[in-house]
Amino acid sequence: MTRLIFLLLLVSIVAGIKVFGTKFMHREDGSTAGYAFDSFVMGSVMTVTIRDPDKALAEKGAALVLDEVHRITGIFDPHNPGSEISRLNNSPRDGVPLTIGADMSLVLSEALRIRDASGGLFDPALGELINLWGFNSESAKHELPDSARIKALGDSLRWGAGIRLGENGKTVILEPETGRLDLGAIIAGYAVDRSVALLRQNGIRNALINLTGEIGVLGVGSNGRSWRVGVQHPRKSASHLGVIEQVEGLFVATSGDYERYFVREGRRYHHILDPRTGYSAKEGAAISVTVIASSCIVADAASTAAFVLGPESGVKFLDSLGCQGLIVYAADGDTESGKLAYRATEGFLRIMKPDLEGLPIL
Repeated sequence: MTRLIFLLLLVSIVAGIKVFGTKFMHREDGSTAGYAFDSFVMGSVMTVTIRDPDKALAEKGAALVLDEVHRITGIFDPHNPGSEISRLNNSPRDGVPLTIGADMSLVLSEALRIRDASGGLFDPALGELINLWGFNSESAKHELPDSARIKALGDSLRWGAGIRLGENGKTVILEPETGRLDLGAIIAGYAVDRSVALLRQNGIRNALINLTGEIGVLGVGSNGRSWRVGVQHPRKSASHLGVIEQVEGLFVATSGDYERYFVREGRRYHHILDPRTGYSAKEGAAISVTVIASSCIVADAASTAAFVLGPESGVKFLDSLGCQGLIVYAADGDTESGKLAYRATEGFLRIMKPDLEGLPIL
């Protein structure tokens, strides 16, 4: 889950304020076309852009989205002892069905579907491993964990292989050796899906939501055109690889190694972990994956899974899900300064206007 460049707005990051910025969108005649609201949620900036001159309606929509994202965070935050996911994490791994709410059921159902489709490389129960690396904390450790501890976790846990939903979807079964649940690789996508639905239900026709790089839209953007979203270049933060003409019903998510990482002895260690090794995923020297799907929860999880799978297997995986995707990788294996290349599903470059700076398809 990484941030994309929204070409119509420059997002400024100011942490710790519930709603810390409101911007105005103008028509060519200078009149107000809409509003954009910035908030700090889920450890990142969320921008809610509503293209409507009615400020009261725009403010209502932004407030609805913010309340919904806070509600979802309250369910899925593994560091909140009162959250539902913490209750599950503190429950015995004994195969006894545990009651879950509707949100948890829906998210776990999708997470387990992607887990199975990816051969277990998307794993919703890497909590102990994530905590060991420290990428999920505001003050990341930037230190290599002890290799013996990583091996011990891998030897003692089956991670998410032992998770099953009950037949009615109202219970979950956690078999022995199941890891601690951490749904950070899918929950932002779910929040975007819910937020877009809420705005639609409340009569808002044209909007864009960008939450940690997961993006959903309603209607059209400026000048009555489709919303335009730039895909960030993974090694040049001020550049982009192309522009996605995003229309209602399409959702975009990106996973990359350039948001949360540190470098030791020339190797980049990032937050996208491979459950097979316990270390940062490096299959095929993937650097970033952008996915377009019919729901944001799928785009979010699929981008992580494709990253772990690597360029060749990742594209086949995205095809199997009916998603479109772009995988940028280091052709020579050097993810720091090597030659970049890309692979894409057949339909991706029909949706994105490419500016790939000569990156070859290899």
